[in-house]
Amino acid sequence: MDKEKSLKIATVRLESRKTHRIDRLRALSKMTRDEFDQTVLDLAHDQKIELAGGDTSAMTDEQIEDLLKADDTQFVNIIWLVPLPAKARGRISLKKRLKRNGK
Repeated sequence: MDKEKSLKIATVRLESRKTHRIDRLRALSKMTRDEFDQTVLDLAHDQKIELAGGDTSAMTDEQIEDLLKADDTQFVNIIWLVPLPAKARGRISLKKRLKRNGK
């Protein structure tokens, strides 16, 4: 499976809105640590995602260890800059809406 697609599927499973915790995405992505890190860095380089910091004070040591560290910076969240499927945005597609309404 395409690595970007795998990351998008993991994002949809998180059911978060705008920012998505890297440690949680890592666990859901089913990629090795190196694959995940490289995929995230490649997507950031291609400006498909934005890497963001965040508050780690309520996180466990294990959660902090699963964050992304690059260039002496620790990133906690990613923000997708490209549209995700409607489900990831908390909306149902038009096709599903029509099906629900019996049309």
